[in-house]
Amino acid sequence: MFKLYLLPLVLLGGLAIAADESLDEPLVLLKGDVTKAQFMERAEQRFARQDSNGDGTLSVAEKEAAMTKMQEAMKQSGKAMPGKMSNMRPMQDTTKAQFIQRHESLFTRLDKNADGVIDEAERASVKARIGQEAMSPAQ
Repeated sequence: MFKLYLLPLVLLGGLAIAADESLDEPLVLLKGDVTKAQFMERAEQRFARQDSNGDGTLSVAEKEAAMTKMQEAMKQSGKAMPGKMSNMRPMQDTTKAQFIQRHESLFTRLDKNADGVIDEAERASVKARIGQEAMSPAQ
């Protein structure tokens, strides 16, 4: 089951789509449309990058390292981490199949009109749900 608390983590955790964007660019800050193929390709790339030992499972330690990188990227971009997110800690390992399934479910939830594209209006809805705290300047 996809946990609601994972929504901001996944969205802010680096789902950049444009070829010239970093993998750490938050989805909610991108411009333009994001297709499901692009979204899932980036999820695959992100998993591969986070799975530092290549065993097909993201360990708690690997997730903690990814969270630290995400926090650093947000800080460098001048954006603050939402309060609750800054206190989140991974509690269990995640297989690649689980990771990909969560991203499939997430895409379905974000693509409100089910057209296979996350557009600017749908991203605006995400911003409203996770709050402007994530988009505010870092303290």
